[in-house]
Amino acid sequence: MSPLLLKLERIDRHLLAVLTADAVDADEMAQLLNERKHCLNDIAMLPEPPEKEAWSTAVGRTQQIMTLIKEHRDSAAAQASRFIKGRKSVQLYKKFE
Repeated sequence: MSPLLLKLERIDRHLLAVLTADAVDADEMAQLLNERKHCLNDIAMLPEPPEKEAWSTAVGRTQQIMTLIKEHRDSAAAQASRFIKGRKSVQLYKKFE
């Protein structure tokens, strides 16, 4: 396996660990996603395409990462919605005090 694919695998493992932790560190996640993007750009610049099996595995990890990110995004959106509704309720209550 090429060094770039090994680097991508290392980044993905670290990213999956961050995404499956109890509390997701948004800064660390952003840094890892940025590293991943640069690594993928480097892979795209290779004169020969990556090994099919290794690339297929990388694509599977990408799908797993995307699923976890979407779950966290949806969860954060739901929490924000509850917070906004609660704040509006408090504001409405304060009008009648």
